[in-house]
Amino acid sequence: MSVKADLDAIEAAIDQGKGDLPAHQSRLEAILAKLTDNSDHQPRVHRLIGVVLNRRKSDRQALEHLAQAKAKAEAASPADFGELIKIGREMAVVYAWRGDDRSAALELLPALAFSCLRDDRLETAKIVAEFARIELEAQRFGNAARLLQQFAGPASEDAPKLPLPLPENDALRMQINLCQALNRIGEHAEAGTRARKLAAKLPQDAERLRLLARFEEVRAEAGTGNLAEAERILHEAKELLPKREGAYEQSEYLQVETELHELKGGPPLVEGLEKLIEEYSDQSLVVKEAVARRTLAAALFRLGRPKDACETLSGALRKALEQRNGPLAEEVRADMLKSAGADYLEDVAQAIDLVGGGSELDRRFVRLGRLGKGGYGEVQKAIDLRNGEYVALKKLDLRAYDEDKRRAIINTIKTEFAATAKLNDSRFVRIVDLLMVPGGSIYIEQEFIDGPTLRKIYGSNAEPERLLDLLAGVADSLAHLHARDIVHRDLKPENVIIRRKDGEERPVLIDFGIAFVGGRADQFERFGTPPYMAPEQMDRGHGQVGGEADVYALGQMIAEIWTGKNQPLPAAIDGLVRKMLEARPKRRFCDLREIAKALRTPLR
Repeated sequence: MSVKADLDAIEAAIDQGKGDLPAHQSRLEAILAKLTDNSDHQPRVHRLIGVVLNRRKSDRQALEHLAQAKAKAEAASPADFGELIKIGREMAVVYAWRGDDRSAALELLPALAFSCLRDDRLETAKIVAEFARIELEAQRFGNAARLLQQFAGPASEDAPKLPLPLPENDALRMQINLCQALNRIGEHAEAGTRARKLAAKLPQDAERLRLLARFEEVRAEAGTGNLAEAERILHEAKELLPKREGAYEQSEYLQVETELHELKGGPPLVEGLEKLIEEYSDQSLVVKEAVARRTLAAALFRLGRPKDACETLSGALRKALEQRNGPLAEEVRADMLKSAGADYLEDVAQAIDLVGGGSELDRRFVRLGRLGKGGYGEVQKAIDLRNGEYVALKKLDLRAYDEDKRRAIINTIKTEFAATAKLNDSRFVRIVDLLMVPGGSIYIEQEFIDGPTLRKIYGSNAEPERLLDLLAGVADSLAHLHARDIVHRDLKPENVIIRRKDGEERPVLIDFGIAFVGGRADQFERFGTPPYMAPEQMDRGHGQVGGEADVYALGQMIAEIWTGKNQPLPAAIDGLVRKMLEARPKRRFCDLREIAKALRTPLR
């Protein structure tokens, strides 16, 4: 058999997942030993050895061989662009598994350019598919789903036609990847439909693909609340697990089992998660290890073990920094802040500081200008390069203050995070991310609301009817807040932004830094902004600070419509405002539904 024919057979077996990997490696190394340095087969043999080594979890050695393959393909005369395309794609696979999605993308870009210039539709399709896998490995599930839809076709077709050509095994894997992405974004019904069809039509010898399809069936059933059915399918899937020691599929099974156990509401599987982390660590799967560590940390926080939880999260950060993976380190820091929950924010911030490492924030955000300045920091408009969306980036610099002030800042972040976590409504600003730069700066990334503050509208000589309608919307928002045991306590025109969409204006409440959140210790009962502070916020003699304080602030905002113009309030509004500004909270008129109704009543 010729060298080319031998390599063709080995590559086909590797692509189809057939044969023994150590045996493939031995054959390839034997071929390599017989080749001259200038042989045209050198790039291909090094590439295939790299592929086998990566599948055997020897990623560093895999990259070494792939780098040699690349150098030899570039040195060929003319350059072997066909091999360079495949080498770039395989290097991207290795980097993606290591959690380095930036390096993976950088390898794919020239490969994509070469494949397009050569009009190689098959390689172009494989590269686009690899981009989708990168998004999946990087936990950007929405982006992954959009890309994978291009391969899988509509869920209603029994045999979807792929718009891009892929070998059957790759096409089936793309459909499983789509199920994975759909489950992660909550589209469980569609994921379940697709996974069941796949499981039914996959050939018997495609054992790994059948196992992955069953895993997604489990996630889909669990996601729709069918926990008993999910458990039954998982039990069946166990029969498909490889029997060999240390098989990666064992880790995948444990991951699905852990997710199902969490949904069932049993005691946290601490030992199982610790085993999963150990296996991911052995296989150098840094992103998967980070996700597992976050799950374990959340369980440890629930068990009242914050020190162990912080150490678990710190381990993921150390791994990312050891691999010089800046983007992953930044994501882990954000995960640490968010998964800890508000109660342990200070502990996590300290753990992040102790581990240290550089920051990637300047690469992630393009800052476009200042939006405003608060009590402890400034807010900038920025573009988040992860998704191209505009955001409001609030920076809180802990280094600029003494210990008492730093504690106060952290408490405002705890409060804001806790308050907005209980809300999922377009009437309230949404926190996108929490980030920290080692050394003292915490960033709160919020959605950017493209509109003026209510203060600016006050200053624009707006008609009273327009302002009253907006304030009626504020009253509705306060009713929603109070029903969830949240009191804003810093309501003022500067903290209301007007969202304009489809010709309508809707008020959005921002800045929950001193809010009261039911079930949490109250740190800011006597804080606020004069003249919107209710008497009870300034003097304990007036009673506890509850939702009545927000009503008082709203009354001041209503009165301000006319006091700024040196005009008397209309009689109906005057009576309402007087009742809302009653000094004693128990005698204050606080029926927000009735207040909203009155504000929407036309002035006579």
